[in-house]
Amino acid sequence: MAIDLTSIYSNQNSIEYLVQQYMQIESRPRNKLARQRDLLNSKSQVLSDLDSKLSALKSKVDRLTDPLTDYFATKQATVSNSDLFTVTAATSTNLGNHSLSVERLATSDTRVSQQYTDTGTLLASTFSTDQTFSIEVAHPTDADATNRVSISVTVNAADFSGNDDSTVLDAIRDAINTAMSDAVAAGTIDNDEVAHASVISEQNGKSRLVLRANQSGYTNRVDFTDSSNNLLQTLEISSASQSTGTAGGYITVVGTDETSSMLNSKFNIDGLDFYRDTNNVTDAIDGLTIHLLDTFATTETITITPDTEAVKAEIQGFLDAYNDVISNLKANAQIDPDTYERGALADDIVYRGISSSLRDIISSEVDITSSALYKRLYKIGIEADSNGKLSFTSTDDFNTALETNSQYVSDIFNATDGSSATTDGIAVAIKDFIDGFVAVGGTIDSSKENLDANIRNLDNRISSMDDLLSIRENQLRSQFSQMQAMMAKLANQMSFFGRFSTQY
Repeated sequence: MAIDLTSIYSNQNSIEYLVQQYMQIESRPRNKLARQRDLLNSKSQVLSDLDSKLSALKSKVDRLTDPLTDYFATKQATVSNSDLFTVTAATSTNLGNHSLSVERLATSDTRVSQQYTDTGTLLASTFSTDQTFSIEVAHPTDADATNRVSISVTVNAADFSGNDDSTVLDAIRDAINTAMSDAVAAGTIDNDEVAHASVISEQNGKSRLVLRANQSGYTNRVDFTDSSNNLLQTLEISSASQSTGTAGGYITVVGTDETSSMLNSKFNIDGLDFYRDTNNVTDAIDGLTIHLLDTFATTETITITPDTEAVKAEIQGFLDAYNDVISNLKANAQIDPDTYERGALADDIVYRGISSSLRDIISSEVDITSSALYKRLYKIGIEADSNGKLSFTSTDDFNTALETNSQYVSDIFNATDGSSATTDGIAVAIKDFIDGFVAVGGTIDSSKENLDANIRNLDNRISSMDDLLSIRENQLRSQFSQMQAMMAKLANQMSFFGRFSTQY
């Protein structure tokens, strides 16, 4: 059977088919470079993922080895009646029990004027000139915890007009609040040290001026220096007597010191009386904050114990980060035993050795611990499985070690004496080991820089080859088009001679 060679060039689709066939052959060197580039990009991404996993692990070991906060010594404090008071324990709080009773709660110093009626004009008729007085408030400094400052207040003469409660009291209130705001803006006092003035209406048509310290306690009491015409004395807001009936004065006995002042809270811990400006007590028991909510004469109990769950959660965070690194390295720095597929980093001895180095660290005995018994992870109930992943295998062992002495657990992770002759805690050792990988300019950064340089080189070569292949593709398309025209001409000639031969 005859083959019609001219059909190969019979139309444009045939030419495009020939061009693509030739280009597939001529593109092989370029495609090989592209595959190399894809592998390098893949390896770079794998390194980025490993960097992320190692950095997460470093964050965990940084926390466990924090020189300022001992997360292994976390305590929990419980109370016998949380409706009466609550407590919060710091790591420095000693374990044990304490008794507590509360005689009174701290309150803010509050002074009130005598009662005025909306139709009264006593103040307007008494004062016709500017009245300047001072209110003294607490402003503790580092050098003097009892430091106090006086805030000058001026009530203008024009304000002493109209009714007592609806005009004059409002003007005095505004003058006090403005003076306090100005003192805060000037840096004379802090915002939480101001004394707030207000006007209250106890009954319809009857009002008082009220001045209240922003903070509770004797330290934060208010004192007064009256105007030359004794405005404060007239108001009775500075009275040395307790307010009763319509008279002004103090609401709570101010006293002369922290023990005599009813402004302070008074409570008893373990048989000793304490007086404080606040109901949030932070300095009675080292590391313990007591939040007083109510008074009670019956002795209640505070119990401080190790917070085993919080410490366990800290360690679990480390175990999870460690296991993530092990999983990443198993997938990318080893040969799959089932498929024999090589991970992206399997040919790099530096990364292939990270797993074994980490396993050596976590299985090592820590030399410099405070207990001869607790030197390895398995002693506190943490062991590795066949894949090298760590987990708690005995909660009882962990709790026993922590409750006996948190230092026993802490030492296994962060013991160090800076000597090369001893084996540091595992968190310290892991931190030192992975620092070189994740540090700026470290091993991973250097590897990625080399990869990036190779990728850029391949990109340039591929780009150049793409230009040449584009030219070659146009050449082939032109040549095949010319051949198509020649074949068409040849076909026409053959057809002519065919018709000519049939006539003879």
